[in-house]
Amino acid sequence: ARRCGTDEVGMLLARVSQTETLTITPLRSLFARDDAWVATGDLFRRDADGDYWRVDGVSDVIHTARGNVFTTPIRDALGEIPGVDLALAYGVRPSEGQPEIAVAAVTLRRGRSLTPRDLSQTLSALPPEERPGVVHVVERIPVTTWFRPVTQELREAGLPKPGPGVQA
Repeated sequence: ARRCGTDEVGMLLARVSQTETLTITPLRSLFARDDAWVATGDLFRRDADGDYWRVDGVSDVIHTARGNVFTTPIRDALGEIPGVDLALAYGVRPSEGQPEIAVAAVTLRRGRSLTPRDLSQTLSALPPEERPGVVHVVERIPVTTWFRPVTQELREAGLPKPGPGVQA
């Protein structure tokens, strides 16, 4: 293990006491003799001001042919579009052995629409390799009882079919 540099993405570790009873085995002596750490499963980056920003959960990272794509920046960018009610991103593997494709799904606010211009302007803020390959509008995004979006149903549905007037 090593400390990440500025704007480098890494796993957030939580320091724990040597005497604390844990249900998982901590990582020991990583940065100093006899220290103990627990991997949180959350990926963060630290900016030049020393502020920490959550990038994604390690299990949410989409492994595409162009590299790792984080879902949080996609979701946050799409959430900035006034007509978007809820957005999420997830990976879909087109077939066995192929890399995932980053897919985003959005629901729209009543009476609102989503234009290609909205998408282009919003997603242009992300580096090209971190943009979703597909964005589609869905009627609903399943959520937990705590209103956290759930990707499983959409992921299992596979890649969405092209909309009217779009060639596959």
